[in-house]
Amino acid sequence: MISFSPQSAIGRLLLLRTIAILIQLLLVLASAFWFDKSIELLPVLTVIAIESCFQLVSVFAYRKTSEAAPSGMMLQLLADIMFMTILLSLSGGASNAFVSMLIIPIVIAAVTLPSQFVIIISLCSLVAYGYLFVTMGGHHMHHMDMELHFKGMWANFVLSVFIVVMVVMAMAKQLKVKEQSLAKVREKQLKNEQLIALGSAAAQATHQLATPLGNINLLLEELKEDYPEHPALVDMGKAITTCKEQLDLFRAQTEKLKSSDSFGVQSTLAILEELETLMALQFPEQSLIMDEVVDTFVSDDPMLIPALLNVLANAAQANIKTNAKEIVLQSSIEKGTWVLSIIDHGPGFDPKKMERLGHTIVKSESGLGMALVLSHASIERLKGTIRLENQCKYGAKTTITLPIKENEL
Repeated sequence: MISFSPQSAIGRLLLLRTIAILIQLLLVLASAFWFDKSIELLPVLTVIAIESCFQLVSVFAYRKTSEAAPSGMMLQLLADIMFMTILLSLSGGASNAFVSMLIIPIVIAAVTLPSQFVIIISLCSLVAYGYLFVTMGGHHMHHMDMELHFKGMWANFVLSVFIVVMVVMAMAKQLKVKEQSLAKVREKQLKNEQLIALGSAAAQATHQLATPLGNINLLLEELKEDYPEHPALVDMGKAITTCKEQLDLFRAQTEKLKSSDSFGVQSTLAILEELETLMALQFPEQSLIMDEVVDTFVSDDPMLIPALLNVLANAAQANIKTNAKEIVLQSSIEKGTWVLSIIDHGPGFDPKKMERLGHTIVKSESGLGMALVLSHASIERLKGTIRLENQCKYGAKTTITLPIKENEL
């Protein structure tokens, strides 16, 4: 089984070499038997036979590789230059009409290889042409002075190599940039589709929970009439009230998103105070320690608080694993952005998953991956960033940056 396809770089190169070997064989036989050209048939056929064996070895070597490494591609092209140079030296050298074929490996290298490998291939082709020009015998210039003509051909080859390297490399680089941009757009579109699907499922779940939650509340009121002093009913009432508040908050945020595409500004101090209140409700055993606090203004987006709360909730869950109870918040201003650092005392992020956290859905028992995906999407929509890193001594550090807005009031 052969893994590489004709569409891959190594596949195209091996296919072109196979075609080139067949064409070389046909041209040599035609020159020897039909056009009565004085060609040393045995040495030329020996070189073609060695090239054919090299081709078979190359196909065998790359049979289980979908794509060759740049160094491997360079060695393949250098081998092509070597075989081509030997064949040309046995059939007229620089006077051979096919000497310009030495530029083909340069074109292939310019499209498929990094710039440093392209320079090596170009220099080798120039050296090969120079060798053919220097070793060309004087009998090729009889009846008229052809030296100036061959020197012109050499100069034309050098100029062609320079143009090919500069133009083709620039075009290949531009195509790679466009491909990377399209890949980012496709990735972002897929991510947005996943978030939209998740948001729709969350909205549907909220709508479906409202009715049974109301029924539970009615049943609770009936139980309170029969058992007014039962302690379990008091705790149940607090839990139901919290659920209703969360549903009302979700509805309010949804309506705010529907009503306007642009929002005002809010104070960072107010954001930190609200986060402290929400954390006290959800994780009363955790305490927020604010080392540095600055007051500035950022976008009053309804999804900002939930995004920041997700990160704090992850920090609290990490602390629970190590029985820690402190989360450090650092607020500062750097280069026109508000920087909020959240430091926990947990086990830290898994280094194998850190690159994917916040960008793709990562399986986790605590749901860490999904929360970070939602937070990253919300912060990215506000033209901010999230950076994850592990602390040297303890825990993890999540750094969030948001652009500062001017207060219009």
